[in-house]
Amino acid sequence: MTLLFVDSNAALRGTRTIWLRENLPGFTIVDFPGPALATAWIAKADSLDVLVTEAIFPTQETGFTLRDTARARFPQARVLFTTRYDLTGFEAQIADGLVLKDAPYTPEKLLERVRSLMTQTVESDDPAPVMQPGTVLGNYQVLERLYVEKEAETYRALQVAVQRPVALVLLRPEQLKQPQVVAKFKERERVKASLMHPRIAPLYEAGEANGWLFYSRELPRGRSLAEIELTDEALSERRLAEVLHGVAEAMQFATERGYHHRSLAPRDIYIDAEHQASIVNIFRPAVDDKRDAKADVRAFLDLLRPIASDGKARGLLQSLAEANHDWKGLLNALDDVRDDMRERSIVRKIEAETMPVNVDGQKPWWVWMMIVLTLVIVAALGAFMNGSNTTPAANATALPIELVKIPAGSFEYQQNEQVKLPEFWISKHEVTIGQYAEFLQALKTAVPGAHDHPLQPKTKTGHEPVKWSQYHAAAEAGTTFNGESITLNTPVSQVDWWDAYAFAKWKGQRLPTEQEWEKAARGAKGFRYPWGNEPLNNAANLGDDYNAAPKSKGGKIDGYNLWAPITRITRDVSPYGVCDMAGNVSEWTAGETQDGEWPAHPDYIDITVPVVRGGHFGLKSNDHLLTDRRFPESANEATLARGFRTASSTAPAKPKP
Repeated sequence: MTLLFVDSNAALRGTRTIWLRENLPGFTIVDFPGPALATAWIAKADSLDVLVTEAIFPTQETGFTLRDTARARFPQARVLFTTRYDLTGFEAQIADGLVLKDAPYTPEKLLERVRSLMTQTVESDDPAPVMQPGTVLGNYQVLERLYVEKEAETYRALQVAVQRPVALVLLRPEQLKQPQVVAKFKERERVKASLMHPRIAPLYEAGEANGWLFYSRELPRGRSLAEIELTDEALSERRLAEVLHGVAEAMQFATERGYHHRSLAPRDIYIDAEHQASIVNIFRPAVDDKRDAKADVRAFLDLLRPIASDGKARGLLQSLAEANHDWKGLLNALDDVRDDMRERSIVRKIEAETMPVNVDGQKPWWVWMMIVLTLVIVAALGAFMNGSNTTPAANATALPIELVKIPAGSFEYQQNEQVKLPEFWISKHEVTIGQYAEFLQALKTAVPGAHDHPLQPKTKTGHEPVKWSQYHAAAEAGTTFNGESITLNTPVSQVDWWDAYAFAKWKGQRLPTEQEWEKAARGAKGFRYPWGNEPLNNAANLGDDYNAAPKSKGGKIDGYNLWAPITRITRDVSPYGVCDMAGNVSEWTAGETQDGEWPAHPDYIDITVPVVRGGHFGLKSNDHLLTDRRFPESANEATLARGFRTASSTAPAKPKP
């Protein structure tokens, strides 16, 4: 017999563990301070008969989730919850477990409750499967039973005609004699068939064969949460947010349309290799008792705690739980969370327009005079160069791409590594909104997919960035977007790697390799910054003055809170005359070298990704702006602070007169 004892109080846990070992002969007693270690032990244990766990830990993790994890492997394990909190309202989660109030409780009281638990009448093991592996029912061949419920059994099966794996839900034979149960089963089929959402497993077919009543549904991609909990896998904050968002999206869609549902369980949530989540169709006919959506959300968040990898991931779950959301509130909150996570939580969604420059009102009078004089001179120069009768919109003409020659030769790459490159050309500036608009216009008459990368996901059918129509219109008008002045000569952003690749191919060019990018930025001598080895606090558009808050007034140092136009005067210029390598927006690259291979992600060695180089408006200045290699989650990632520039191995054609 094996007893698992989980208690966060180290001193009391030691005393109680010794007492149990001395007074429960024949038991193996295993103890841990929290759910994470206990979950890891459960995944590898040979047996578990009794689980004694805190109901709610100081970390806000719960013993209810730990109980579900344990019973996924050991269905007959008996459970005793200890608690220092009032558990009113948790009756459903406690289910068949006993509760011992910690005041603190004595070792004798603990022993008494464990013995009481062992003398409880426990249901026998699950009955033998109604359908044995290999059984054929209609068009389905049974492979294995997944789980048993009160009225039905669920099997993994094969739809023979199309060789498709499915979940087969079979009404148990003793229920076939109950007309009310049969009627409810058929009504449940109709409800499930009426609900269509890409993250909810659809019902394929409802039928009767050989006197049996059944329906088949999709077997979601990936593994269930119950299966994942039995491994040592855990999800980072970003990947956890994706899973949470997927489930919240499905639940909000169904509940908003009035569908009733049972509680989500670990076996209902599936996560695929790309960390996209879907759920089993848990929806059923409406009943008089309305569910508490906020309680459902809290219970759902508890289910994910065992696979939260670190403090950030657990903190995300905790903050969402404390907000007490319903499904709609959770979905909205996760939309914001995913926006805030872009560029590793540096770039955040900005919702209000702000002045790009904020001048300190306490400056001396002569400083104000200099500012006014400068503005007058700039305005005069602008009128002289562009014509005094032109409008801002008329001046918003997109500049063409200008390529800069980078001579052949050796240069210092990364940390004291000498690399020799042949001659190449790279664009002087980052690709702009105006240039990208020409690309999108050309795509309208091009052969579909003519410029796409061969490995571009089939689900990606276009290259228009998020909110493109809004910020392109703002750029044409020369107004503001996200609180920053914007023109057609502002760098394009919100483009993923596939977009950047397609644009470069359309131009008859390509993306620069990492080595080419770094040589163009640092020069042959390997400068720390484009302009040399000494920092200049306002040379580049960086994040030392970035303010992500709504109605913020960032940009005090370099004049821009977000992106800056390529037409401005800047000292962020490399020895070869290439601009904005240190700041403005970070940039996609093709790969380390021209073989086109992407490197492995340092956190997920089974995934290869293109590397992002250079700083951006939200990244604070540092000595590694030109050598840091930043790894996105995937080539599909697009953020507010990332753009790209192009390169070529051949000299550009001379412009026509």
